[in-house]
This record gives sequence, C-alpha cells and structure tokens, in this order.
Amino acid sequence: NIHTALLASGSIPVVIEGVQQIEGAPAGMYRDGGIIDYHFDLSFGPDDGLVLYPHFYDKPIPGWFDKGLKGRVPHRSSYDNVVMLVPSASFVANLPYSKIPDRKDFEVLDAKTRIQYWQTVLKETDRLGEYFMRAVNDGSLVDAIKPLPFKMI
Repeated sequence: NIHTALLASGSIPVVIEGVQQIEGAPAGMYRDGGIIDYHFDLSFGPDDGLVLYPHFYDKPIPGWFDKGLKGRVPHRSSYDNVVMLVPSASFVANLPYSKIPDRKDFEVLDAKTRIQYWQTVLKETDRLGEYFMRAVNDGSLVDAIKPLPFKMI
C-alpha cells in the first residue's frame, strides 16, 4: 500500500482530493495533516502496525505554528510506531543553498533565481523518489531504516 499511502500524505485539503481505500488501513479519507499542524505530538494510531510519516525534516517539533518557542520535543510514546521517511542530511546539503526551498525564498530571491532553484530541487527530488522506489522494490529499504535521531521526552 506504499503507493496510495504516499499519495494520501501529499493530499492537501481543499487543494488535492484525499485518498480512500488504502489497502490494510481502516476505512476513511486520508489526507495531508498539515491543516492541523505540521509536527504532531499525539498518538498516530492505529494501535497495531506502523505509521508511515513522510516529512522534509528528521526532527519534528511539536506545535510548528509555535516554532518561536524553543525547547519543544515530542513525547516518545507519540512516535513508538512511526517510520519517518525523510531526506538525508547529505541530500539536503547537496541542494542549491544547502536547504529545502521554503516561503522565505520569496523574500530573498528574485523570481528567476527562485524558480531555477526550485526546479533544480524538483529534479533532485525526482531522483530521490526513483531511488526510494528502487529500494522499496528490491527490498534494500530495510537496510536504511534507523532509529529516530531526535530528542524526545
């Protein structure tokens, strides 16, 4: 069910239709959860099994909308059954400006530079996605799974 789960994780409410009938998942509509908050500190459920959490950073900080408050860390119990799918630090370091594009690019880059930068990153993420799918299909993905690297309470 990896294909439909990934599609659902990018289904932004009001922008992209959600995904239903994910094999092995409870009935319902599945969408990107960013409308609530981008970093959660709650049980993802279900009680049994694993939760796939594709994200652009490897360290979720609870209350992303309160990001000015320092020292926030998630509870360990919130991530007991979570498998996060994130780009490696070396992947990000090799992107232009050594970072993932963000809203601030509109403030600091002119349109031509920003568009070229974002298009370059899109090409690189396409390559990353192809690598990921090869790893899923040939079974080598299991070798890349590591414990979550962030501090938890």
